[in-house]
Amino acid sequence: MLKPYLEKYHTNNFQYILVDDSGCVLEVDNPIFPIKVNDKIQDTHPFFEVLNNLILIKNECFEFTCINLEFNGKPYVVDLTFRPQNNQENLLIIENLTKHYNNYQLTAQTRNESIINSQILVLKNEYLQEKETFKNNFIANFSHQLRNPITASIIFSDLLNNSDLTTEQKNYINIIQSANKDLKNRIEDILDISKIESGKLILVDKVFNLKELLNEVAIMYEYMANKKGIDFNFKIAENIPEFVEGDQYRLKQILNNLLNNAINNTTKGSITLDISLNYKRAKKVNLHFEITDTGCGINKEHLETIFNRFTNLESDVKIDRGFGLGLSIVKYLITEMDGNIKVESEIDKGSKFICNLSFKTSNYNQSQKEELLNKQLLKLDRRYNVLLVEDSELIQLTILKTLASTGLFYVNIINKGEELIPNIIDKKVDIILLSNTIEGFSAIDLAASVRNLSKEYKKTPIIVLSTQAYKEDIKRFKQNGINNVIIKPFDKKNLLEGIQKYLK
Repeated sequence: MLKPYLEKYHTNNFQYILVDDSGCVLEVDNPIFPIKVNDKIQDTHPFFEVLNNLILIKNECFEFTCINLEFNGKPYVVDLTFRPQNNQENLLIIENLTKHYNNYQLTAQTRNESIINSQILVLKNEYLQEKETFKNNFIANFSHQLRNPITASIIFSDLLNNSDLTTEQKNYINIIQSANKDLKNRIEDILDISKIESGKLILVDKVFNLKELLNEVAIMYEYMANKKGIDFNFKIAENIPEFVEGDQYRLKQILNNLLNNAINNTTKGSITLDISLNYKRAKKVNLHFEITDTGCGINKEHLETIFNRFTNLESDVKIDRGFGLGLSIVKYLITEMDGNIKVESEIDKGSKFICNLSFKTSNYNQSQKEELLNKQLLKLDRRYNVLLVEDSELIQLTILKTLASTGLFYVNIINKGEELIPNIIDKKVDIILLSNTIEGFSAIDLAASVRNLSKEYKKTPIIVLSTQAYKEDIKRFKQNGINNVIIKPFDKKNLLEGIQKYLK
């Protein structure tokens, strides 16, 4: 098993180790470390514990540079490469660079201070770039692995909820839908942290119905609170404007995170969402939001640290509160929106989160437009031919059920990139739904192959169903002949609204 890897990668001063998915050594040569067949690689040195998580991410290459290891009292400085495989033969390559790094260090020490500082800065930047690459690869794989099953769960639970169910069954479906939304929020939280660190999180200001958004949030959390035996109070001042301009998604994210925090840490009593008007002037409105709970409370010395990532509080009164990523994102978003937030809390009496946010005022009335969009699909005069290019059977079935339930689409499904062009030429296609995860093909290359067929195909709508959610990913798709991008996980409404404007 090891021979083909040796032939492909071998150079001097390398050690090759083949391990299965549990970390057990299958084969090894021994020019560097005394590791034996059947050893658990994680037991040979604490550093190899990192492989427990990396083994799960197949067909990726992970590289670690300048790693200091000690075996039998002897120090080594090595570079490591780890390549998880689908066949449970995971290759670990160790390159002994102890002499190289020692010579480099000796050379650096002989130089003057300015040169040393310059070299340190270069090395640090390289390390940070490698760390950023590793983190982004991990997040991308993590996101991709979860988006398809969550999409299916969201849509099928929605379809089931609209079927003939008993009251008890509908309650079960409501629980599943709540869990789906929570999972989706967790994924978006992780991606948002990555965007924040790389400076890629951008606010998108649009006119939206503020009162409608607040009522939707209140209804959802009233249901969640009542299920837990907690009262939910919703107060909104009469002088709050109906329409404002701002980032409605981020406002909802702020409220969701603060209310989730209140729900999770309150076992009895009540939760209150109170919105009032601070001021309105110069085409700007400043709103005051208060989320109050009667939960366990927070010690005063912890009121600032709760906005740090994954903060966990423990005290003499047996409080054990995990805040995850939510409050860290809330603080960042409110700051980016030129707002402010503060916390008031008392042990065993509860907490109050207070924030003030500004929005542009708007006289826009979109009710008639929304009604027209909602009815547009129902007024189609024929059925449309949809070509779905997707290799996930779960997503295939999800989209098939969603589109078939409208009675307005014929759906042709293929799961291989090489089948795309023959299916376009041989059959009438009104719109193409194209996954960005087709093995061996990129969505951009597949779209280009369609556009290059002939003039008539240059206007065939192509919508990518993407696990890549960064703004630059979406921009890249649209710059390469793709009309629209629907981010996974999506629901029935996202899917239908995403394709309806391309139907003629």
